[in-house]
Amino acid sequence: MKTVSKTPFILTVIVVILICNYVNAANTMSRQDRTASLCAEPGDDLQAILDRGDDLLLKKGCQYQIHDTLKFKTPGQKIMTKDALHLSDYATLRIAGPTLMTILNGNRLDDIVLENVIVDGNRYELSIVPKDSLIGGGGQPPLALFGGSGAERQLIKNNIFMSTRTWATIKVHEGADGARVEGNIVLGAGVGPRGNGRHLSEIPFNWGDAISCAARNSTIQNNLIIDPTDVGVVLYGAPGSTVKDNVVSSISRESLGGINLVDPLEYYALNEEKTRVDYRGVLIEGNYIDAFGARIHLALPMGAPQWAPKHRGKFLVGATITKNTIAGGAAAYGYIVHSVDNFTVTDNISTAKYSGIGEGLNAQKPPDDPGPFLYDPETTTNSKLQKEFKPAQRHLLHLLRCNHGPTNESGYRIYKYGEHEVVATINAAYIEMLRRKPTRKELDKETTWLQADMATADQLRRKLLKTEEFRKKHGKIAPEDLHPYRIKMWTDILNKIRTEHYQKNKKMPTAKQLY
Repeated sequence: MKTVSKTPFILTVIVVILICNYVNAANTMSRQDRTASLCAEPGDDLQAILDRGDDLLLKKGCQYQIHDTLKFKTPGQKIMTKDALHLSDYATLRIAGPTLMTILNGNRLDDIVLENVIVDGNRYELSIVPKDSLIGGGGQPPLALFGGSGAERQLIKNNIFMSTRTWATIKVHEGADGARVEGNIVLGAGVGPRGNGRHLSEIPFNWGDAISCAARNSTIQNNLIIDPTDVGVVLYGAPGSTVKDNVVSSISRESLGGINLVDPLEYYALNEEKTRVDYRGVLIEGNYIDAFGARIHLALPMGAPQWAPKHRGKFLVGATITKNTIAGGAAAYGYIVHSVDNFTVTDNISTAKYSGIGEGLNAQKPPDDPGPFLYDPETTTNSKLQKEFKPAQRHLLHLLRCNHGPTNESGYRIYKYGEHEVVATINAAYIEMLRRKPTRKELDKETTWLQADMATADQLRRKLLKTEEFRKKHGKIAPEDLHPYRIKMWTDILNKIRTEHYQKNKKMPTAKQLY
């Protein structure tokens, strides 16, 4: 009888089983596995990658021109630079469309991630989109939109945002929960009231926030924010949220606020009359607010009327503000409390110099002089304030210094500098542009000029650009390229500091160490 070997049959079965297992494994691979080795090239259809549900992985050091808003499409989706470690590795998403304002939209999606990317609003090439060109007028959308109804656990981490074209850089809408904005750098958001930071063709007013958050239980931590012009970090209620260990610094552009708790957003109203707004569980801790070279009108306001008197009678309820520091020579008003209930404000520090009285209700009703710790005793209820606080002697309504009065030929506000503010403005310009402090003679000369002409910090920097001293140190820079030059300078400096710190410590510096 002929014997038939079973070996080939058994081998065939084994091969078939292995192939089936491989196919099944491939079919069950996660999106992260499928895209782990794939990077988009500049010129690729980035939205198509997001539309099919894949992560958008960008190539190190590449620049991607964006003509339409990139929209996250699925929960858990990521946009990131593949294998990036240092700032010089980051890929750039850059607005290229002349009417495009929002470059990223992550509205209403859980667990999405934006990480290790440069997000460039391209203000100094495209200028801005005038408000009257928007359908319906009104406000403008943010550079990067997150949050929204039902969105949970979104993460915006270790990115650089620069040259915002609109009134907000990172915006996390109400309805979301548990967003995290961590380790980011913001370089320039909007234009200050005097016109510092503007593209030369701009008309007023286009100040901008760095981080705006209305989402519950959010964490805004360890971010370095340089030259915002509206507010560095602003919470719109956002009960349960933490703002911790951030740096907000005004170096060349005035900022209306450093870290703000001033908005009585009706979405978080605690009563039918909508006069009590929920800030319960909000913690503002360990932040560093530095009016280094430009005025911060209110460094850490708590309550609405000192920002907008129309909100008298509305109370913010329940926040804790502790262990923060206000520094710098150009400060105006520091920790200011008005119309709050159940607030705890303790262990905060001020090393700043304060000057330049706010506008108040009108010229006949000036507010209190600038100072570090001021509160309104009639409207501060059931609250614990540290002993440094002084009760208002006149009033603390409308402490901004930019909404009224004359304007210059470009339409921006002109007003005298505060006593300490003008010195800080000059020192910062010389240190940044010439890498040294001014001499006594230079300080006196620049002070006289700035106060007499009510000139701007940008004008001073452009004057320094033209000096032989600057050209010998940095080469020739056209006056219209001031801000692109400054952004590159800051990016290079920060990248060098981060790289050296990592090489020495095997971890990145905190925002405070970096600053």
